[in-house]
Formats: sequence, structure tokens, C-alpha cells
Amino acid sequence: MIPRALQNCLIMERDVEKHDTLILLSSEKLGTGVVLSAGPDCKDVKVGDRVYFDVGQEFTHGGKEYVLMREPHVLGVFNG
Repeated sequence: MIPRALQNCLIMERDVEKHDTLILLSSEKLGTGVVLSAGPDCKDVKVGDRVYFDVGQEFTHGGKEYVLMREPHVLGVFNG
């Protein structure tokens, strides 16, 4: 079961593949992932969106790894 996000938080699964359309800056915190849970105060991001982000807190729940962050840390939403 995926944890439920509150407020303007997002719970994501980090992508394991690289996208040719992105140019990543030299920072280990930048990444892409799919939103699995979005809090009720999120306005621009929804469950299922693939996003590009800069800051997030990684955690493990039920043996799976997730990233938790606030919506303002999403840099962009893309498909593909």
C-alpha cells in the first residue's frame, strides 16, 4: 500500500531509466519520477504525472523506496 500524502506533499517513485530529452545539471539530487500520491493542497501536479524535481526526502515503506517532497520542489511535468 502506498502512503497517503498530506497538505501540498507528493509521494513519488524515482525513475530508474534516463530520459534523452532532459539535460541534467551536475547535482545528485536532481531526478525524475512518477507521482503515486498527491496531497489535497497540490494544484499543478496530480497522481500519474511524470515530474522533474530537485529536492526530496527518500524513505522506505513496505520494502519499497519512495521520495517525499513538497509540490514547489517540482521543476516540471512531462509525459514520456
